[in-house]
This record gives sequence, C-alpha cells and structure tokens, in this order.
Amino acid sequence: MNDIPAILGGTPVLSEMAGIVKPSISDYTTPELMDRIEGILKSNMVTNGVTVKELEAAMADYLGVDHLVAVSSCTLGLTLAIAAAGLQGKKMIVPSFTIAATANAAYWNRCEIIFADLDLDTYNMSLDHLEELLVDDDVAAIMPVHVFGNPVHVAEIEALAVKHGATVVYDAAQGFGADYHEKRLGNNGLFEVFSGSPTKHFTSAEGGFVATNDEKLAETVKLARNYGVLPNYDCVIPGLNARMPEINAAIGLAILPGTDEFTTNRNRYAKMYQNGLAAVPGITFQKITPGSYSSYNYLGLMVEPTEFGMTNRDLEAALKAENIATKVYYHPPVHQQTAYVEIVGRQTLPNTEYLADRIICLPLYNHMDSGMLESICAAVRRIHANSDDVKKSLAAKLASV
Repeated sequence: MNDIPAILGGTPVLSEMAGIVKPSISDYTTPELMDRIEGILKSNMVTNGVTVKELEAAMADYLGVDHLVAVSSCTLGLTLAIAAAGLQGKKMIVPSFTIAATANAAYWNRCEIIFADLDLDTYNMSLDHLEELLVDDDVAAIMPVHVFGNPVHVAEIEALAVKHGATVVYDAAQGFGADYHEKRLGNNGLFEVFSGSPTKHFTSAEGGFVATNDEKLAETVKLARNYGVLPNYDCVIPGLNARMPEINAAIGLAILPGTDEFTTNRNRYAKMYQNGLAAVPGITFQKITPGSYSSYNYLGLMVEPTEFGMTNRDLEAALKAENIATKVYYHPPVHQQTAYVEIVGRQTLPNTEYLADRIICLPLYNHMDSGMLESICAAVRRIHANSDDVKKSLAAKLASV
C-alpha cells in the first residue's frame, strides 16, 4: 500500500466495500436453526408461542432480571412500557443525540418531550443539564440512552430522579451485554428496553425486549403486545399488535450464546482502533463511563477539523473511496429534525450540536479481521497526512456537479 489516498488516485486499502455493520445471522444459520424454523412453520404456530417464551426465559437469565417480554421492535417495546408505567401525557426528559425512535416512543404516549444536552466525553445525557431541567417539578420521567452501548451514569441519574420525584426508564437499544458496576444493563430504573434489529451485535433479525423487575409492568406489556385483549377478546387496555414471530425468537436463541464473545471482541477491536489512531491529531474517541463495560454496538469518534485537517464529512467521502463505509450518527440530532422542530420548537443544545458536526463511526463487527482493522487505521492516517490535497480534490468534485 502506498501513501496516496484512493481519492487522489491511490489504490484503495480494501478491495471490497466494508460495511459499517456486519450482522452475525449468517454465522449462526446452522442446520439446527433451519430445522427449528422448519418445525415452526410446519406447526402453524408462528407468533408469540413456545419459542418466544424460551427466548424470554434465556434472556432474563442472561441479564439477571425477573421479567423479560419479547416484542416486535424496540420502539414498540418502549412505547408499550411507557404506557404500562402510567407515564402517558407526562413530561419526559430524553436526549437528542439518539435515533428518533427514542423520542417517537414518548410522542406516541402524548408525553411532553424535553430534550437534554449531552456530555462530550461519554456522548450520554449530561448530568449538569439534566439537573437544570429537573427544576421543573412537573417532570415525571427521564429516559436516558446508553449511546453506542456505553452505560450512562446510572447512579447519579437515579439519585437526581429520587430527589425530584421522577421515574427513570431506559432506552437500552444498543446496550445488550454491557455492564454498569459489574451488573448487566437491564436491571436499572423501572425498565430497560433492548433492540434485536439487524444493526445490533445481538440480533433476532428484528425485535425488542422489555427487561424489568416489576411484575405488574411486565404483565401489562405482555397484554398490550396482543392488542390488550383477554382470551375472551375483551379489550381491557388499548394495546397494539407487537407480538414477536417465533422465527425471530429462534434466531435470537441461536445467537444469544455468542453475546459475551461479541462484546469481548468489540472491546478488543475498539482498543486496536484507539491504538492505531492515537498519534493522529484531531481524533478523539468516546470515553466509557467509569465503572462500566460497553457493548460497543458502534465505534464513535470525533474529528476536530482544525486539528485533523478536514471535517468528518470530508473524511467520510475519502474513506468511501478506500472501500470503507462509515456512518455519521446522529446528524441531525432529534431536536433539529423537522418533526420535532414542529412539535417542540427550535432550541439550542450546544454539546449535542458540537458532537453531531464532528462524529463519525467506523466499521465494527462481532468478528473482525485484524488486517482489515489495521488497513482502516492506515487509510485514516494517510488521508490526514494528505488532508490539503484531499480537501482540494473534494472541493473540485463538488464544483463540477
């Protein structure tokens, strides 16, 4: 490999495009799994049956929680759990640096959404800003997000919640397998909801999982995921169709045993990235909350343009020429998205906007070839070393459009 970036005519560091994520579903598509799926289809019992119950029990055991309810998506899990908690129509604090689904779950419960700024080290909800927002005595709930699988400051957030009489519930979509003070996520607040979508390190192809130690909440979510109807078809609460298909549960059961290996690998790969880019000016990585173990569902870092020599968007374009896919999560942040500007109004969250303008996520998989990872680091280094020429090339391409 020469020192000329591909965007300037050099040879790409990778011969084929490396995606930002690589689900492990194909690795676990074994004859045993296919036999189980065939059995499900032949049984005609394809939704919310014995396989779902088996997965719920296995995941509850893995997390060390009393109850786990499988649903069709994390978004619906959050939506149903918020309703089951009696938080409909209440004021709820949520971060803006997240996927819109976090806020959507609050919106569909008619909650008054209050956006919180973030901490630039951890990318998670800012404790200082949270405390400022809790001056409003009408705030009923706080819904932090474990961004990229990095646990939030649970103890501090829950202490603030107790002080101000608020309930804490968690969007833990990316945090399955992560630990906070040597205890798995899933045990915090009133509930935590995980995602099983294909972009997650643990996946059931699609799905969501409500983890809680509150029996009443779990039973309410179970009822609500099936329209809220009793066996005699009497609708006792207004629910939804949020049932998990048996095939998704079978996929989840097949992949679940690999979770600890996935998170171990991802932490090792993250360290390799950090070491490989340590000498590059203007690159800083997400810092893991003290006392925590991240699932590293994504690998996030900031690109400081004045030090690195170009913006995150410039780096994104230059890496694409190297056959390296990246993702700018989350831009725009939710408080700047069209729907929520209309709902909440325009507001400024300085740290969130600062990070959103500098963030970039690099490829990170459950099983990743070290040679690929080293090539990605080498590509970033040579792009930085040729930053002036890369910027000129990108500007010329833009001008010719």
